[in-house]
Amino acid sequence: MHPSDKASIVRQLELLGVERGDTVMVHASLRAVGPLANGPVTLVEAILERVGPEGNLMALVSWNESPYEETLGHEVVPEEVRERWPAFDPETAPSYPGYGALNEFIRTYPGARRSAHPDSSMVAIGRDAEWLVWPHEMGSAYGPGSPIERFLKLGGKVLSIGAGEDAVTVLHFAEALADIPGKRRVTYSMPLLHSGTREWISASDWDSNGILDEYAVEEKPDAVERIARDYLALGVHKEGLVGRARTRLIDANAIVGFGIAWLEQRHRRAL
Repeated sequence: MHPSDKASIVRQLELLGVERGDTVMVHASLRAVGPLANGPVTLVEAILERVGPEGNLMALVSWNESPYEETLGHEVVPEEVRERWPAFDPETAPSYPGYGALNEFIRTYPGARRSAHPDSSMVAIGRDAEWLVWPHEMGSAYGPGSPIERFLKLGGKVLSIGAGEDAVTVLHFAEALADIPGKRRVTYSMPLLHSGTREWISASDWDSNGILDEYAVEEKPDAVERIARDYLALGVHKEGLVGRARTRLIDANAIVGFGIAWLEQRHRRAL
């Protein structure tokens, strides 16, 4: 297989409908894309070239050492965790590999800006990068006040390159806004750097691993995956190829609006 070069991917993105000035949030499988002429940076630079200097590239990177599971549900951080866990430094902390290897290349790309929420940190490159990622307070991982809200205000587009239907991060904003009973909340703690000193901060937030009990069942699809599946079945998004990967371009505001209605219609509050 001949590796894809930047020029060919730029052309594919143009055919897909990525436009100059767009703000895109990428979810990608490098394996699905196939060989790239200069490695993953080829894909990053192709997206940046296509959106141009007035556009933005954004991704969810999280943190490979996030103590989310270790502190989940604890009112007090367990002593062994409190003592040994490193503080989160947005300048140097590696990305969580489970969200895709491409995200680490985006994080380390010159000019990239990263948000300060350890577990849900976002990275952005482009004209509005700083505005997109800052602030990002604990307790506002994906809802109002988060980078996702600002991404939506810019009319963002989700660029899903060989990624599954469960990888549509903007739908957590729909979960946060949907007026439905029984929404799950979680508490957890993160070690942040304040003036060079580690400080543990606790927060309560919506449960992005299952907004209702029925969407938190192991080995079964969560609300994000089910909403995305039904939205994509409408056929209102755009499809094409990037490299060898099946790629979807989705209007972020449209799928979020669909997601809110989807949840509220299925889980109505009692009158």
